[in-house]
Amino acid sequence: MMRRLALRALQSLGLIPVAYLFVCLMSAGFGHSFSLALPEVAAPDGSSVVELLLFTVPGQLLFVFLACFFSKRHWLLAVFALCATLTAWLQCLLFADAFGNTWSSAEIAGLLGYNLPWLLVALAPGLALLLVTERGYSA
Repeated sequence: MMRRLALRALQSLGLIPVAYLFVCLMSAGFGHSFSLALPEVAAPDGSSVVELLLFTVPGQLLFVFLACFFSKRHWLLAVFALCATLTAWLQCLLFADAFGNTWSSAEIAGLLGYNLPWLLVALAPGLALLLVTERGYSA
């Protein structure tokens, strides 16, 4: 049981590159050139990297909790995609100010919906980590 929990915690780290790539792609979608630099957060003393990492924690914890109940690969992929969507929504909340002045809750949901194709692209590194670690666990 502890080995499975440790594996799920390792797999949850795949949400970090998903969130990072999603924010970079989302920035490029707003007319900026594609760059691996994160937009600035609205808080004066805030760090974009630290905030991005903090806003991935809820998705990581949710993945570790839910994924412990599933052993079939397709369910793990679905749970990971669900947690990545939650993480992407949190990233939209965090970085929305970098793309305009004010955003309502409905507009933030629209921002996520508008950038859903970028989320699908950003899922690639996280899903690759999940599949590689899962294959190593079952072997």
